[in-house]
Amino acid sequence: MNIVEAVIDFLKQLALQVPVELFALVGSFLEEVFAPIPSPLVMTLSGTMVASDGLPFLYLFVIAVIAAVGKTAGSMVLYLIADKAENLIMTKLGRYVGVTHKQVEQVGARFHGTPRDYITLILIRATPIIPSSPISLICGLIALPKKLYAISTFVGTIVRDFIYLYIGYTGIAAAEQIINGIDSASSVVTIILGVVGLGVLGYIAYRKYIAPKRQKNITPKPTKAASSDRKDDKKTR
Repeated sequence: MNIVEAVIDFLKQLALQVPVELFALVGSFLEEVFAPIPSPLVMTLSGTMVASDGLPFLYLFVIAVIAAVGKTAGSMVLYLIADKAENLIMTKLGRYVGVTHKQVEQVGARFHGTPRDYITLILIRATPIIPSSPISLICGLIALPKKLYAISTFVGTIVRDFIYLYIGYTGIAAAEQIINGIDSASSVVTIILGVVGLGVLGYIAYRKYIAPKRQKNITPKPTKAASSDRKDDKKTR
């Protein structure tokens, strides 16, 4: 049994032993930190727990807020890890890939906390098929302003979690198929983000190492005739 399977089993056992509020808080934190855990797992289980406890439908909103606290805390862990890793790697290796630490953080500095910035990140966080952990890492890499990041993550996660809670609470038909479909779509988006990231690194390497060599080879060397003409011009002068 690998560590991801162990964490999933732990969460399933935890759901049977603790109140739904504590499960939602701890489970959401672990779900964010351990990215391979299926994103709908904790919230759909929490929704089922709310229904089995006979709690009202509106209590789903309370659980969504509690879960968003755990999810935001977990995302801050990934944010800080990515930020520190970027500082270390780019400071030492940036010159080899043609990108400096300052240039990377300038990307994040373009986000000034405007309403448009908040809305954009909230929508990203609220969309179930967009994986949460890679977004947390990307935001840490570019050093997105922490206030913008934390608030947008918290608000967007409330919306996202409520969707999963509703599925678990109502026990709608084909819920498992819906969850598997969302999780598969999330995996596809993760792969796309990885491909885009590799493409960016490839482009940077091309601009840094290959393009200058090709340009050097393309630059025409002076011909003998041109050299003779220059010598004749000097003699004439």
